[in-house]
Amino acid sequence: MAVEESFFLTAPMGDSLPESNIEEAHEIEAAEKILEAEKINNALRAHEVLENTSLSLTSSKIAPFGVFAPEALGPEDQIQPEAVLRQPRIWAVGGGKGGVGKSLICANFSMSLALKGHSVLAIDLDLGGSNLHTCLGVEPPKLGIGDWFTGRNKSLPELFSDTQTPNLKLVSGSSDPLHVTAIAEKRRGELLNQIRLLDFDDVVIDLGAGTQDFTIQVFNAADEGILSILPEPTSVENAYRFIKAAFYDRLRHSKVPQGIHEVVEAALDPKNILGIRTPADLFSIVDRLDSQASSTLKLSAGAMKPNIVINQVRSQVDIDVGRAICSVCRRYFGIDVRYAGYIDYDNAVWKAVRSKKPVIQEFPHSVLANRIDHLTRALLGQEKGLFP
Repeated sequence: MAVEESFFLTAPMGDSLPESNIEEAHEIEAAEKILEAEKINNALRAHEVLENTSLSLTSSKIAPFGVFAPEALGPEDQIQPEAVLRQPRIWAVGGGKGGVGKSLICANFSMSLALKGHSVLAIDLDLGGSNLHTCLGVEPPKLGIGDWFTGRNKSLPELFSDTQTPNLKLVSGSSDPLHVTAIAEKRRGELLNQIRLLDFDDVVIDLGAGTQDFTIQVFNAADEGILSILPEPTSVENAYRFIKAAFYDRLRHSKVPQGIHEVVEAALDPKNILGIRTPADLFSIVDRLDSQASSTLKLSAGAMKPNIVINQVRSQVDIDVGRAICSVCRRYFGIDVRYAGYIDYDNAVWKAVRSKKPVIQEFPHSVLANRIDHLTRALLGQEKGLFP
């Protein structure tokens, strides 16, 4: 059985992945329109940034999704021009299920960036299950992100912990209160705004497993999303659900009329009365109702370009799973999923975890350390990934 065919079979029963019935010429035309609209939008945003920078920025704030929005922050958080011009690149590492290596990738990717001269902050947002500090070789800090969520600490810099790697700081989640997940969503936008103001080159966020709203929305708000997947049916199935949740979350937060929002909400139910079974069905209906809203939704969807990493690879078949996932997502969702690379199954991982040290620090000359270096270069755009 071909790898791509087996991937189709791992999808949930309610979320089957049929062959697209849109003609290739129509797909190309739609893609060109999205690309052109995206170029225009980027140009307009760039002009807005420059214009606002040359004027006073005391009344402009950064909204949760990186868009200037008045009063998104309190009056005490005035954004200076240099803060707007030098924002950290935010990376969010997610996974459809637990045990897929999110923290491993987050810790070693953060360290790899730091070793390349980047100033890096790693944040553990795996609320209730944090262990990023262990993967980085740091004893449980006394202060963590839970202290910020509960209001005991007012600013993120108060929570920074040193690591064994120069240029790399950590905000741990080791001391989170049990009810932290209940209050985190209320302060999600504020947290993202504060992160945007930090003086780092890169901020790498370790997210919790699953498709909770908090996790999905932070993943979508990040500049770059990384999805860790095991080459196993259960992991691939949950990764598909994660991508689907992130895809529809983008559509739900698009600025379209209320009636179109209701159509999008209906599409979330695979048994909806409108007969929407695929994104192509949704776009077809919306296009007939409101062509401008349809273009807005397609633009939102087209901006989603997650990176996937296949973890614990043992064979060429495992490597090919990543390419199959990218191919299916392009046909079914119409989005470009980038296959950044893979990490081999290696005993060095559990040995490093037991010694409470990052893999690339404990075994710097291992095959795994070399893979992580190539993965980092691919994510930075310095090397070509495995797909496309």
